[in-house]
Order: sequence, then structure tokens, then C-alpha cells
Amino acid sequence: MRALLTVLALLSAGTAFAQTPQTDDGRALFLTYCASCHGRDAHGGGPVAEALRSRPPSLTEFAVKNRGVFPAERIHRIIDGSDQSVRAHGSFEMPVWGDAFRKREGLSDELVRARIEAIVRFLGSIQERLAH
Repeated sequence: MRALLTVLALLSAGTAFAQTPQTDDGRALFLTYCASCHGRDAHGGGPVAEALRSRPPSLTEFAVKNRGVFPAERIHRIIDGSDQSVRAHGSFEMPVWGDAFRKREGLSDELVRARIEAIVRFLGSIQERLAH
């Protein structure tokens, strides 16, 4: 219950962000919406992580696990909620951010897409690289 309340409090904090694609900053959005579970460094050790049923994964290893290619489109679908392959996705542990941005914040599809794209660009920028 404490984890749920923490996640809900963090979700409500996100309404302070500008609602235009030009000013949405992927790192700031990540820190607001994702870091509580995935950690500020995106390695899965956020302050809420221990209270969750499944430990959040590191978000820095997508490229390494995909032969050096960051799967931006798939990550966008996971965050948006159109890729249901993530086990915890859609629960309070991993909200469907596309729906959350649309319903809770009243954002248009264009602004939701821009916000998610900013997060995906940030995640792409912090990927671990294959050792050569």
C-alpha cells in the first residue's frame, strides 16, 4: 500500500511540466515519472523498487541486449502501453504512460507522443555500449 501511495504521489507531481513538445525534456520527464522505480541512474534501484513485486529492470541495457541497436520503436510502444509484453505493464507498478498522460493530464495524442519520444530519446542516450 505504501508503494502505491508513493507512486500516486509521484504521478501527481508530473503535472508541473510544460505541455508542449518543444519544452518537454526527456531527462526531466524520466526523473519525474520513471526514477522512483528505475532509479535516477536507470539501473532499477529507485526508492520504490524494494516495495514492488518485481524488481524494475535496468533501462540502460536495451542496446546491449539487442546486438548494439537501441530498439526505440519498441521502447516507445512499451511506455505508451501498446506493447503488452511487459509483465507488470498496466498495473500500478508500471503504469501505461500513454493513458496516464491522456487521461490524467488531458494531453492530446500529439503531446503524449512528444512526451514519450522525449523519454525514449533520453533512454537512448544512456545506453551501455557493446565492448569491442
